[in-house]
Amino acid sequence: MSNFSVNTESNNDIFIVRSNGYLDEGGGAAVFEAVQKNLPADCHKVILNLKESPVINSQGIAQLIELSEIIVDDKGGELAFVGLSDLTYGVFKMVGLLQMGNPFESESEAVAAMR
Repeated sequence: MSNFSVNTESNNDIFIVRSNGYLDEGGGAAVFEAVQKNLPADCHKVILNLKESPVINSQGIAQLIELSEIIVDDKGGELAFVGLSDLTYGVFKMVGLLQMGNPFESESEAVAAMR
């Protein structure tokens, strides 16, 4: 696996996940695990900042779909995507991820929309 990293931050009632590197199956699993381990139980607003992960393969997409279903459908949460490349935006639209969360250009825009 490449040098993939993920970090999380709680910003009041919003949970922010930032990935860095090629988001393949291992990267998707790392994002999934980071949310599962660190998402506060009472937090229902999640931002996935993918700006530093411009390439996401099909296994990474599958992990993000599963995670999105848990956040939106199971927890009744709100989801935002930040930093999508044109290609990633098209793929997210095609697989239905943009029906689960809204895309934003910047993290600050996503935070403002979720407040």
